[in-house]
Amino acid sequence: MKHLDLPGGWFLKPHAPPCPIAGWCILELRRPAATLDELTPEEARLMGSHVRDISVAVRRVTGCDRIYLLGFAEVHRQVHLHVVPRHCEHEETAGWSVADHYRAVQQGRSPAADPLESERAFAGIAKALGMPD
Repeated sequence: MKHLDLPGGWFLKPHAPPCPIAGWCILELRRPAATLDELTPEEARLMGSHVRDISVAVRRVTGCDRIYLLGFAEVHRQVHLHVVPRHCEHEETAGWSVADHYRAVQQGRSPAADPLESERAFAGIAKALGMPD
């Protein structure tokens, strides 16, 4: 599954391999906009609603303790938020350590999440959001 179309010009996609944590996904605005202040009031309202719904789905599917949101938009200058499941038993993902973990996985110094597990997690998230298979 490549991505899920969401109302109001948003879509959800799984983190591209290598995925640091199964269930890590990205909410992105479809139309070009580089910063949050470029959102229309309706896009901003829907972003909040989508974040809530996605967070519920990610927690249900992954059993995580918390959800982190990351949004720098430096490399990919488009409004998008990383929705990251946080499992408290994994200290390498506590707080800002998740950024170190991300870099270590991208550089091949730490193992990525199992690709099949990541694929199943995203399919479960889609199902939890009521999206068709």
